Amino acid sequence: MLDAKKSVKLCIIFTNLFIALLVFIVIFLPFGVSWYVETMHRSQKLPATIMVTCYPCAPFLGISLVMLRRILKRISADRIYHSGNSHDLRIITYCCLIIAVITLIAGRFYLPFYIVGGTFLFLALVGYSLQTVFRLLSEKFSEEETKENL
Repeated sequence: MLDAKKSVKLCIIFTNLFIALLVFIVIFLPFGVSWYVETMHRSQKLPATIMVTCYPCAPFLGISLVMLRRILKRISADRIYHSGNSHDLRIITYCCLIIAVITLIAGRFYLPFYIVGGTFLFLALVGYSLQTVFRLLSEKFSEEETKENL
């Protein structure tokens, strides 16, 4: 079983891996989609639908991963209740909402995007809840520090 510090370091490693994977997918998406359409004998309109949906989502996913990495770095430096964590979680929440809207619109053309859109709506809800908790805790700890300094 991992202790808390090792778990945070493992999360940072996975976040870095996902950022690299995102770059790889963005570069090779046209080839992968073309191969999928030819192999599975899907509609010739499918590659355009997938690329028109995935490419606008990629920057928001990248921003979310970078913000998550920043939060994890702060937590590993024992700045858990830092106000920046709340701000970065808010950005992640907005990015998840934007991705959800894009994929829900695309679901009209390719049904699995409805599942992706629903997943990102759920992630936006989780992010909003966490952002609220972090904001409340950072306010609480800043009030306690102010009282101790007086």
